[in-house]
Amino acid sequence: MNHTLILLITIIGLFPISSDTPDAFCENSSYLLRQSQNAHDPNNEWAGAILNIHIQEPRLQNPQRYSILTLNNKTGYFSFIRDSEVGKVERIIDEEGNPKVLLNGSTQIVEDTVNEYRLGEDRNAGYRSFYELMYGLPMSVTEEMWASIEDAELLSLEGQEVYKVRLELKQAMISKHWVLYFDKNKYSLAALKFDHSEDSNRPDEIIMFDGEYKLGEITIPRFRHWYHMESGEYRGSDVILKEPSDN
Repeated sequence: MNHTLILLITIIGLFPISSDTPDAFCENSSYLLRQSQNAHDPNNEWAGAILNIHIQEPRLQNPQRYSILTLNNKTGYFSFIRDSEVGKVERIIDEEGNPKVLLNGSTQIVEDTVNEYRLGEDRNAGYRSFYELMYGLPMSVTEEMWASIEDAELLSLEGQEVYKVRLELKQAMISKHWVLYFDKNKYSLAALKFDHSEDSNRPDEIIMFDGEYKLGEITIPRFRHWYHMESGEYRGSDVILKEPSDN
């Protein structure tokens, strides 16, 4: 994604394509969101799905970052494993909702290490909420999570015609204001913008989605590339791997 193309999103977005044309579109954003959810999860399987994936997560500061995620939507079980400076950290929430943190396989962690590396069990729920929401997109975007939803627009995103749906969340996740972009023809999720307009010190961010990862009949994006909107600066990627050696 280059600088010019990101600016193109914001410029064209001010001038939605007229719905008076023969190719008119439905401005009901809730309808468009449901269409996208149906496109990604035609049999409504996500609520009972079990996600067990390896994620390559290169960042500018940590190009080797790598995680293993297990998420059982039916039982509520959650496990998230990632290497840290002090060893392998696993965050767990079991079927009864009990949180646990293991460092190199042990729950016996020195208090100073817990405090310095933020290994408290109280952070597990936040990790689970983040990964449930982000890796369940667009199925995880339910009416219960937003305070308001605006009428849709039809615009161009890097040469692709997309519907733009703006949400205000009840509780912020990275940002309180989200903008979802759905492919005009397939309704698949094309991008997600985090609008930080309420924080002048923080640039807007966008995730560009690409590829497919199949979980039964569910299709979720396999590649997620993060950028700063205004500058076009690349921030990192999340890539779902079927196995650690898969690329």
